[in-house]
Amino acid sequence: MKRNTNTNRNPVAAVALGLMMIATVGAGTGTAKQDENPSQAGESSVYFYDVAATDTHGKGKLQINLAKHTFEFNGQGFTPSSQIELRARAAGSTDYVVFASGKTTPSGNLHLAGTWEADATPPEIVAGYPRISSFGLLVEMGGWFVAKIACYYSTDGGVTWDESDHSSGIAMGEWKSAELGDLGVPTGALVKIHAIVEAGKDRTGSEVFEHDEYASNYADYWIRGTTWDPELSYHGIYPDSY
Repeated sequence: MKRNTNTNRNPVAAVALGLMMIATVGAGTGTAKQDENPSQAGESSVYFYDVAATDTHGKGKLQINLAKHTFEFNGQGFTPSSQIELRARAAGSTDYVVFASGKTTPSGNLHLAGTWEADATPPEIVAGYPRISSFGLLVEMGGWFVAKIACYYSTDGGVTWDESDHSSGIAMGEWKSAELGDLGVPTGALVKIHAIVEAGKDRTGSEVFEHDEYASNYADYWIRGTTWDPELSYHGIYPDSY
């Protein structure tokens, strides 16, 4: 999953980057505005981009140093404790590639920093939730119960949540996955796993994802403990062939 000293706020066409924050397909997006400082034109390779808040995400600032090949993003007002991805689309391409990801704090702040590839000067960058097509769930040894995979999903950017259908039962020591489409979740919806524990207490994951029926990967969870006090843990995203 994924600092700079000189400053340049002059918009140069060759590296002018548009930044949008998107949380779900069809949701409102906000375009970043680059700070301008004509007096610094041509004197630096550091660029700043402001991101306005929308109904689906908070505000933030992206800083890119093309000379040092580094970036840093700071945001606030995001969904608390959610996984967020930054994706870039290279010039002439229609495909977005994830170049950084991280989890927001319990207060909804987000900080991401890392290496900016030397040849990566994309005309557009987007940020959003990791895209998955299914959930996987392992009932660990010592989990003396039967669990089922369900999820809560939202089609309005996280304002309201509905519960999906559920999978068949998973016994202790078994692992099973469930396609979100088979659970009745529309593609583009925000989702978080809801583990149903038979005759016990259910558990809901704090991580938020975006359902993409063509993503061909799943978010993996393990559950353990007793019927009345199960513990659900997130173990990452894996391709379906994993």
